[in-house]
Amino acid sequence: MLFVSKKVTQPEFLAYVNAAEINMIDTSMISFEAVPIECPESKYEVVFFTSPRSAQFFLNSCEIPHEVEIATIGKVTSDFVETKGYSIAFTGVTSGIPSIVSEEFKAFVGERKVLFPQSNYSQRSMQASLDTHQIIDLVVYKTVLTPIKLIAQPSILVFTSPTNVESFLQLNEVSESQKVIAWGKTTEAFLSKNGIKSDFTLKYSSFEELQKILVQLKANQ
Repeated sequence: MLFVSKKVTQPEFLAYVNAAEINMIDTSMISFEAVPIECPESKYEVVFFTSPRSAQFFLNSCEIPHEVEIATIGKVTSDFVETKGYSIAFTGVTSGIPSIVSEEFKAFVGERKVLFPQSNYSQRSMQASLDTHQIIDLVVYKTVLTPIKLIAQPSILVFTSPTNVESFLQLNEVSESQKVIAWGKTTEAFLSKNGIKSDFTLKYSSFEELQKILVQLKANQ
């Protein structure tokens, strides 16, 4: 049995799960709420979106000035923002390794000022490489923990964010017999902080990459 801490909608991955006869529980253990925001009056030259969600909550209330360049953590977020009619100037490649994206983003930004629409739970990984005077943080939504007690014990656990790990552990435990897959280095670090070792960590944070790991695990059985 496979547990994924988010709803899976990718057709290719769902097709693989069905073909491989994998019993999957795909459910998030967090939810999201909009918070009242005021569109920033201070001038910024770049806006950075960490997820489609951060983009959606921001764009629900604010427009991006035409002279502002748009940057994102990875392809999924860029694809979403492009559906809203915007062009992307920077897309992180290794979204599962924020430290690399952060350094690449720093080179792209230079000395410009950056707006970061984000969650109240944001790890602020992208801000790490920038000077304080370049950063405008804007909380645009709230992450709420909604833990669920799993009746069955999946053999493989896929955690897609630190907050999903935190919520999961409120009602569930991770045993040594379970394989743990972290959706990137940030989630891996949070798991480690809670005494849980990741067997695999996604570099590109994609379902294609996850599928390759599952195929490998199945072949090793």
